[in-house]
Amino acid sequence: MRKNIGWQDFLDGIKYEIRVTFAGGDRIRWQRLARHLERWESFEPTPEHWATLLDKVKARYQRRQMPYKTVQLVERLSPPPEQPPES
Repeated sequence: MRKNIGWQDFLDGIKYEIRVTFAGGDRIRWQRLARHLERWESFEPTPEHWATLLDKVKARYQRRQMPYKTVQLVERLSPPPEQPPES
C-alpha cells in the first residue's frame, strides 16, 4: 500500500495542508485542509502542486519508499510545463 504524501502551502494568505492519496489504478486524490475547515476538501491542483508532488515522489523513490510506477503515473498525469510566449 502506498503512503500518502503531504505538505503545507499558502494560497491567498491562508495556510493549507495538502494531502495526496493514490486511490488505486490511475487515480490520484487531492485534498486540502485549513484551520477554518472542519474536514478535508477536494480541490483541483495547479501546475505548481503537480511539480511539488513529482519532486516528493522522486525523492521517495530514491529512498526506496515508493515504486517507480508511481513516478511514471505522476509524470503521465501532470500537465506539461507552460511555454513562455515568443516575441
